[in-house]
Amino acid sequence: MKKSTILIIDDDQDIVEGTRVMLEAKGYSVLSAGDYAAGFAKIREAKPDLIILDAMLMLNDKSGLQLPTEIRKEPAIAGIPILMITAINDGQTGEEFAPGTEDENLPIDGFLNKPARQEELYRQIELLLKMKTSKWAGK
Repeated sequence: MKKSTILIIDDDQDIVEGTRVMLEAKGYSVLSAGDYAAGFAKIREAKPDLIILDAMLMLNDKSGLQLPTEIRKEPAIAGIPILMITAINDGQTGEEFAPGTEDENLPIDGFLNKPARQEELYRQIELLLKMKTSKWAGK
């Protein structure tokens, strides 16, 4: 059976490495990128089975919140499920974020607050990998 490939796009290297260790222990193949441009390039090159994306990722004037829309515009990668994670809801910023409330057009398939509990992360990953194709593909 082919191992599922998961791409983590996050600028916090500690989060990336911690998540990598957890996912590799479960048998997943893990790739990573630390910024918007590298993440987009790796998506196009590797076409992973799932993307775990940091909402607060920044590069110049682009953020992780914009990347899902860009992905959905490209037919070769539009169907890849995206699990977005964010620390916006950590109580430190005074802001709250939840897909479907502030931005109904954010084309992601799952959402978790950072730091994600291990069990919840695994549950979301399994759910999204079973989907095979994003619900946003072709929209």
